[in-house]
Amino acid sequence: MFAPLTYLTGAVLVVLALQAGYALLRGKPIDDPMFWTGLVAEGLIVVQLVVGIALSGHGGHGMSAALFIAYLAGLVVALPLAGVWAVAERESRSSSGVILVAGLGLLVMLVRLVQIWNGHG
Repeated sequence: MFAPLTYLTGAVLVVLALQAGYALLRGKPIDDPMFWTGLVAEGLIVVQLVVGIALSGHGGHGMSAALFIAYLAGLVVALPLAGVWAVAERESRSSSGVILVAGLGLLVMLVRLVQIWNGHG
């Protein structure tokens, strides 16, 4: 994995989770800044997918390439699904909750991805 890209993706996901958490506490639905942050996060995740697949043969000893690629694919799919759900719930504050859960879940998946890359999988 390309560590700077992973750290940047994680930082953007933290910002997304903070935006969603703040909106949820204020009782606000998803808004434009949260949407754009999610879009940037998704773009970074897609780049992570491409780079991860290209480098999947260079992981740690005992790394499962299939599991690694499955996690990468899951990362790519999760945020758009959460976005569609959040837009469907836009009339309520639940939309921010959906994005918060997705952002935190993606952070956990990103940490797990690093563990798999290092052969702890």
